[in-house]
Amino acid sequence: MNLRTLVAALLIGVAAPAFAQSAAPAAVAPHGCTKPDDYPGRLASDMRRNNWVKSANAYLECLKKYVQEQQGAYNKVLEQGKPHLDAANASIDEYNKAAAQFKADQEGGK
Repeated sequence: MNLRTLVAALLIGVAAPAFAQSAAPAAVAPHGCTKPDDYPGRLASDMRRNNWVKSANAYLECLKKYVQEQQGAYNKVLEQGKPHLDAANASIDEYNKAAAQFKADQEGGK
């Protein structure tokens, strides 16, 4: 094995992880809420209409609960990413200050 082949193999081995795809986000399970049938109408019995109202309310409550769970999961992810965002913003501020200082130094003839 010559030196060129060894260097090429080493570079490929080092660069391969950089080109690897990141894992796909986990699939989010859909809600398991059961939508009620169509409204039975005004000619239906009181009991049938009342049962439909109960089913509709249960469906809406189920959807609200699902939304709250998903929003909670999303907020956890945001909290985990906040330190990275803060670090990026601090670096942006440092970059802007340094660029302004470098420009001022050049214009001032330093």
